[in-house]
Amino acid sequence: MNRSETIHVLPTETYFAIARKKLADDGRAFIRVTGHSMKPLLRHMKDGVIIEPPGEIRAGDIVLFDRRNGRYALHRVIRVRGDRFDMAGDNQWHVEHGLPVEQVMGVAVCIVRGERLIPCSKFSLRLHARVVTCLTEPRIKLRRAVGRLVKPFRRAGSDHRKGERG
Repeated sequence: MNRSETIHVLPTETYFAIARKKLADDGRAFIRVTGHSMKPLLRHMKDGVIIEPPGEIRAGDIVLFDRRNGRYALHRVIRVRGDRFDMAGDNQWHVEHGLPVEQVMGVAVCIVRGERLIPCSKFSLRLHARVVTCLTEPRIKLRRAVGRLVKPFRRAGSDHRKGERG
């Protein structure tokens, strides 16, 4: 992009209204990745995904979820239970439980990285999804346990970092 080119930033609701129309008209829409919740798989403002209207939602899918408060999340499905599901970003430490399937706007079918299109059906991506899905909750529990173990030491060391010596 040239320095003389203008970047147009759309309000979130406008952007996703356009995406909804593209989904309805063409059966596909491009969504730019913003944020770091899906790192290292999806990179902030570098990658995008092509989404299609949701069919059957499965564990491991990356879905665009409409929070119905003006915010959207592009996260991985961890578990499906009937018309509800759990999701988390690959780089997050919290699983959202019991989300309604009807608020899924689309499912990622392809990652867009530069000029490359990487199908989500590719073996390596399906394997990655399987590993991440299986390890998300144990990883979060382990991190919380480690956090509880080191918390007293962080407090004890904080006096030293402030220059207070005993």
